Amino acid sequence: MPSKKGLLGLSSVLFDQQKWIDDHPEQPEGYLVFPSSKVSAFLSHILADCTASSSKDPHGAVKSARKALRHLRACQAGIPDDGAKFPSQPYIAGVTSRAKTATAEARQCEEADPSCSASTLSNEEYASLLDAAMRFPDKQVGLCVAAMVSCGLAAGFRSDDLQDTRYFMELICSVPAKPLPMQILALANNAGKANQDAQMTYAALANHRQPHLDCLAYLSQLVLYQLNVSKLPLLALIYQNNTSWRSYRMFFRDPSMATSKQTYYDLSTMLMKVAATMPDTLVKTKVMHLMRCSGTVSLAAAACSMDVLRVWGRWVRSEGVVGKSYLPKSPLSALPATGVLAGFGNNFMTNHAFGRGTVAVPVKWIDSLVPHARVILQAVRLRNRTRTGKADFSGQHCVESTLYLAETFWQSSPFMLQRYGLRWWALQLPAVCFIVGSSSFRQFGQQVMKAELEWNARPLSPQMTEAFDKISKQVCSLSEQIAHLQLSVNGMMQPVHSQTAANLSMPTASSSNTQARAATSPRIELEAQVGLSSGLSSVHEAVDEWFTGLHGFPAPPLLCEQATQRGQRLSKKAIDNLSRRRHLPLRIQALATDRCWPLKKALAVYELVMQRHSLSLAELRDAVRLSSPVRHPNAKGGKPAQSQHVNRSPGLPLISISQIRSVGSKSN
Repeated sequence: MPSKKGLLGLSSVLFDQQKWIDDHPEQPEGYLVFPSSKVSAFLSHILADCTASSSKDPHGAVKSARKALRHLRACQAGIPDDGAKFPSQPYIAGVTSRAKTATAEARQCEEADPSCSASTLSNEEYASLLDAAMRFPDKQVGLCVAAMVSCGLAAGFRSDDLQDTRYFMELICSVPAKPLPMQILALANNAGKANQDAQMTYAALANHRQPHLDCLAYLSQLVLYQLNVSKLPLLALIYQNNTSWRSYRMFFRDPSMATSKQTYYDLSTMLMKVAATMPDTLVKTKVMHLMRCSGTVSLAAAACSMDVLRVWGRWVRSEGVVGKSYLPKSPLSALPATGVLAGFGNNFMTNHAFGRGTVAVPVKWIDSLVPHARVILQAVRLRNRTRTGKADFSGQHCVESTLYLAETFWQSSPFMLQRYGLRWWALQLPAVCFIVGSSSFRQFGQQVMKAELEWNARPLSPQMTEAFDKISKQVCSLSEQIAHLQLSVNGMMQPVHSQTAANLSMPTASSSNTQARAATSPRIELEAQVGLSSGLSSVHEAVDEWFTGLHGFPAPPLLCEQATQRGQRLSKKAIDNLSRRRHLPLRIQALATDRCWPLKKALAVYELVMQRHSLSLAELRDAVRLSSPVRHPNAKGGKPAQSQHVNRSPGLPLISISQIRSVGSKSN
C-alpha cells in the first residue's frame, strides 16, 4: 500500500480514491473533491489505513494526500484553488490533527527510541560511527560512509544532496583567522532541493580541531581511495579536456555506479550496514536526515543565531532575492556556522589554533598519492589562461582541491595510524606503506603531535601532555613495525628446490634465509595482515601473494610459521581466510612439480578458465578448493596434489585438452 511509505502522489491518491468510492456508494458526485466533509472522510480513510499497516508516518501520508487533492480540486470546474485556506478548513484540520497524534504514538512504540536525541547524533555516537566506518571490511562502503556522515554534518547536506554530490570542489580561499588562516573547501550542489531555483549552491567545509572528527580528513581518505584503489580516471580525463569527469559522483557503493545518481536506498543501506557494526546499537528515527538534524542542533547549542542557522541550512529562500540568488552562491555566507562546526567556537576568527596545519608535508609524499597531478594542474592552468582549448575551470579547481586533500591526508596520518593500526586501509598502497615505515615519517609524526600540543592547549595540562606522548610512542612503534615487515620481505626469492627451479621459477616462503630475517621482526599481527591482500583479480597475483607476499607484507605461510614459533593462536576467521587462498597456488605448484610444466603454462590454464567461464578470482579459488583438497607438500603425512585432479570436480569448469595444448605451445 502507498500509505506504508507515507508518500502519496496524485496517481496513488486517485487509486485509493477509486477504491474508497467503490466501498462507499453513498458518496455523491464520484471524483468531485467537494464538499470538505467528503474530503475529510477520504483522508480519514487514509489515516485508518496507515494505522492498520503500522505506518511510522501517518501524518506524512495525510499531508501528501491533502496536497494532491487540493491540486485536483483546483482542476475541477467552479472550484478555485484556495491555497492555504484549504488545510485550515475545520473538517480537514481535524483529520490532520488526528494524523499528527497517530504519528507521535507510532514513534513512541516499543521498537522506537522516544528520547529527545532520537533524531540526532551525540559527540560519542558520532565518533563511534566514524570508527565503525573506518574499520568496516568493505573499504569502499566504509570510507564512503565516513566521508558522507562527516561532510553531511558539517555542511547540512540532505539526502538528495548526497545522492548527487560530484567532484565539483574548490579550494576557495584562506579566511584571515588568527593565529592561523582557515582553509575553506567548497562542495557544489547542482541538483536536489537546494538547487530548485536553478542556482548552483555551495557548502563550506573546514578542518576540524579534533583529528578524529575532521571531515576533510575523511573526505581525503575517500577521494584517494577512489583514485588509487578504485582507479577512477578523474585526473586523466581532466588532463585530456574530457568533460565526462563531471559525471563522477563522490558517494557510491560500487565503482560501476560512479557515473549515475545514487538512490536513497543505496546510501541509507550503506549507512545502516556500518551502524550495525557499532559496539552499541544505534537506534534513531532518522537515517539520511540524521546528519542535517545533528548539525542544526549543534549550531543551536553553540548559541548561533537563527539567521546563521537559516543561511547554513539553506532555509533563506523566503527572504526574497537575497536568499534565493545571492547568499547560496558563496559558502562564505555561512562562515560563522562553518567555524562552529569545525570545533573552534563562535570566536573562531581569533581562536583558529589548527596545530597540525602548521606542519609542512614533503612534496614527494603528496606526489606519491596523486602522481602527475602537479603537471596536470600546470597544463590545465595554461590551457585556461591561453584559451588554446575549451576552458575547464572546474577541472582546475578539482585538481587543486585534490592536492590539498592529499596534504590533509598526511597531516592526519599519524592519528589514523594510531587509531586504526595495521588495519588502516592506506597501508595497502605501497607508497604509503614505504613512507610510514621510514624514519622521516616518525619525525614527522612527532612534529605533528608537538604542534597539536602547542596550538590546541594553553596552558598544557599534564593529562593532555601524557595522552599525546602515548599517541606519539604508538605511532613510532607502528612505523618501526611496518619497517621491519618490509625488511622481512627481502630474501624470500629462493626456489622450491634446485631440481625444479628452472621449470618452476617460483619463490617460496620457507627458506632458511627468510626465516632468519623474519625472526628479527617484532610481534606480527597476523589477524590484520591476512586481509590486506584483498582486491586481487588475476591468478598471477594470487600466486605471488602466497609465495612472496604483496603490498609490502610477508607471505601467509611465513606469518603462520612466525605465529606458531611465538605461541600465537590464530582466530577462526584468519584460518578460513588462509584456507581459501592456499589451494590455487599449491595446485599450480603441483602442476609444475608433477608434470614439469613451466609456470607460464600453469598460470595460463587457470587464466583461461577464468576468462571462458567469467569467473572472479574468489570464485576460481572456491572451485579449486572444492574440487579436491590440496595439502601442502611439506605437511606431515601429506602428498602434493596430483595434476590429474585439476578438472574433475563440478566445482571447477572443464576446459578441453586442445585448449590446454594450444596454451602450452604458446607458452613454450
